[in-house]
Amino acid sequence: MTTNLDSIKKPIKKTKAYKAIARNLNYRNCKGYPSTGDIAVNLASQVIIAERYLEGKLPKDLVHTAESVPTKIFLYAAKQAEQERVPCYWLASELAESLIETDIPDNWSGLKPFIDRGFLLLPKGCIEYSGFGEVESIDWLYFEVRTDKSKINSNLDDSEPAILWTSSSDRLSVFYGTINLTDSLLSNDSVSEKDRKIVEQVNKLLLNTMLVLNYKPELLDKQTASESKGIGFGNAGKLPSNLARNPVWIGRVYSQGREYSKPEGKLVRPSREHYRRGHWARRRHGTREKWNYKWHWIEPTVVNQVE
Repeated sequence: MTTNLDSIKKPIKKTKAYKAIARNLNYRNCKGYPSTGDIAVNLASQVIIAERYLEGKLPKDLVHTAESVPTKIFLYAAKQAEQERVPCYWLASELAESLIETDIPDNWSGLKPFIDRGFLLLPKGCIEYSGFGEVESIDWLYFEVRTDKSKINSNLDDSEPAILWTSSSDRLSVFYGTINLTDSLLSNDSVSEKDRKIVEQVNKLLLNTMLVLNYKPELLDKQTASESKGIGFGNAGKLPSNLARNPVWIGRVYSQGREYSKPEGKLVRPSREHYRRGHWARRRHGTREKWNYKWHWIEPTVVNQVE
């Protein structure tokens, strides 16, 4: 059965919006991760929805969706990708697993993110939820550190710096969240309990990603000269449109901590393999006259893994 969403997505690759976004997000595909081409389809779909809404041509059952705050924030991300090359980062699966198993701190005020915006691509199935009778997942998100949020949506609090993020499923379900960098608050304005749980998971994973990059900036791949050109207003469009860039990884060199156990006798019940959860601690650095406090990651550990 063809739906209104299907009718919007079907011709999407012929549109100017898709072609511009696909050109700006032209990266080589990685197995186990969403393709930037699929992300471009998703982003361009929202641009088309917005254009049809302004023209009064949007089907009635989609008008409310087009007017919602999540859709407006998602449209902002789509427009950014349409207008210029936005950095893309791939979160390595082993690091993603460890960050999910790490509790966020109670207070992260003063955090200065190591990267201030971009698309974060997640391992498929990293954050799953049940939707439309089947399991779906959040496989990517757009994030940006902002102080002036009025350019995104007038309903957002413009008084405090925050990390804003937005994402969408293949069925165009849109989500967004904010991480306040002054008051250490995670906002969650979702209506349904299901959406609140999804936003909470993404908030925590994104916050832990920002913290771990402050703690170990070497986890971020260095971009080569050919990869970094074209990122930002000054260099936009200097690379050939058909040149796919190499993925930029976060945590490609990371490996999880493990504590091994030797096989026990037949009469002794073997200890169950489990995670010892990670957490964050503030530790002092410097001299007594001028202490500095830095975040330190106590990493999660796989315990009782049999050798």
